Amino acid sequence: MCHVAGIEALWVRDHLAAPDGEPRLEAWTALALAATEAPRPRMGAILNVAFRHPAMLAAMAGTLDAAIGGRLELGLSSGWLEREHLSFGFDFPEPEVRARRMERYAAVVRELLSGGPVAVAGAGEAPDAELGVASPQPGGPPISVEATTPLQMEVAAGVADQVLIPAAVVRDVDAAVRQVRMACERAERDPATLSIALEVPVSIGRTVAEAHARAERESLFQSLGPPSEVGVFGTLERCQERVIELAHAGVTDLLCVPPNSPDVHDVIAQLTAMVVGSVDVLAPGMPRSRSPDPPPTWGGRSTRPSGPT
Repeated sequence: MCHVAGIEALWVRDHLAAPDGEPRLEAWTALALAATEAPRPRMGAILNVAFRHPAMLAAMAGTLDAAIGGRLELGLSSGWLEREHLSFGFDFPEPEVRARRMERYAAVVRELLSGGPVAVAGAGEAPDAELGVASPQPGGPPISVEATTPLQMEVAAGVADQVLIPAAVVRDVDAAVRQVRMACERAERDPATLSIALEVPVSIGRTVAEAHARAERESLFQSLGPPSEVGVFGTLERCQERVIELAHAGVTDLLCVPPNSPDVHDVIAQLTAMVVGSVDVLAPGMPRSRSPDPPPTWGGRSTRPSGPT
């Protein structure tokens, strides 16, 4: 459905236990399955570095990337649910330790996927490792690092192609973007070379009431935050204004989390109409794309054939 609609990339997020209590597939398995059904979009996963050894992830990623024609992207997270780590037997050290662990992890994964030998166990401790199948992409797949603290932003500035920041109100997004740019300056990196992605809950409707109804069906929004406050929410026109505000705040990419509602196909159709152009041209209040026609079931109309009464 998404690749037909023109969605640029499909992403999954890594959880062993569903934070919202709903059934959730294991992330890498879900990604591989989706990649076989969606031949055009890029495929990405935000993966917890505690759950897989970096060399094993690199081997998995190299194989999948080769199989899907170099469309893979990798996102790395140091994790944020202590209970999930401990219940599955993983440690959950202090934030600084987890940030430095992610830094080393990203470096190993990138070097292995680039096709070169890597001292995974440490210099002089064991022979260098080299993958049987590296990524077909020059330099390996793009790597994103999830960052919520200044230290994690410094790590991203040192090892990542993109930094992923969490959903927030616009003023907090603006502050986070400034922190990312300062981290780049400290790392002596041109901030323009590090793209900034925002993970946002999305609920679009032809009326605000419809957007509310869709948002209420998605229990995951309880952990991400209500779309009406920290996401992209409301009518298409209102959502376009929000996206343009985020673009002017410095956000370059959106990782949209739509509601798991029966009419999610309509939400995706409206997402494709929410595309914005250059922030040098667009400004709040300018004309926007026309909303797509409503699906046959919108407004309570059923598509099922009526049976005998």
